[in-house]
Amino acid sequence: MSGIKKVHHGVPADSLIRLKPQKLGRHYHKIPHYIRELSSKYPRIISDYFLRNFRINLELLKVEVHEQVVQDAECLYRSTLGKVGFAIDRALLTEALECYYGGTCLPSHEAPPISSSEQRMRTRLGLDVSQLFARSILAGDTFGKLEPHDNAYDEAVWEYVAEFHFTSHITGSQASIFIYLDTQLVDELTSRLSSPAPTAQGGNSLNQIRQLPVRLDCVVASLQMPLSQVLGLRPGDILPMRLLERCEVQINQHKLFRGAIFEDDGSLFLTSLESVKTP
Repeated sequence: MSGIKKVHHGVPADSLIRLKPQKLGRHYHKIPHYIRELSSKYPRIISDYFLRNFRINLELLKVEVHEQVVQDAECLYRSTLGKVGFAIDRALLTEALECYYGGTCLPSHEAPPISSSEQRMRTRLGLDVSQLFARSILAGDTFGKLEPHDNAYDEAVWEYVAEFHFTSHITGSQASIFIYLDTQLVDELTSRLSSPAPTAQGGNSLNQIRQLPVRLDCVVASLQMPLSQVLGLRPGDILPMRLLERCEVQINQHKLFRGAIFEDDGSLFLTSLESVKTP
């Protein structure tokens, strides 16, 4: 044995492929190809939406799927399938805003300062375009009800970002729309790609009910305070809280069971579960 423990090579570190343990054994590598394939099969889904609602004729140039991008998601939503992010280049957002109110955005037109109208337009586009994207990759289904996600303690981890490159026939300029998919949502896609199509249950309604997705909410801390103090809270205030010894797990605000939280390897787990008796 030579005792050599390192391998020396001339490959730059930036060009090395870093394996992610959560992707091993799963069909993660199929997701980028799957998104590009469906986008080429239905290239007018997003373009027709802009033409119908804003009279903007967009031509899809290409679709890229990234594992990470520099631009952060401008709108963040949560659904039963996972979290979805949305971002749009400001040039296209401004063009949609002006065309919606009857104006015309010329190439030399300076972008207006950020306004509440622009923020509302971005939110509307985020909801509509995200659901259009969902219908294309989920065989006509949607992500379900999308709700704004502004929980700073539950940060989204994006696995893939789909970037749609468009060119506008009005201005001739190019702009991009970004759709962000988190780990839970990508897991849902990989399960659909790896598993065969579901067959009819032959009227077995009990098995169909058991397959329905259920959202569990775990209450790890609670605090009771007068309404006057709640109204007096300001950004940056600190509230002293103590974690509950027994955490309640709820479904749609109904108590299901209690459990104790413990930490292992940086992750939180529930243990010592006990049922909650309801009248």
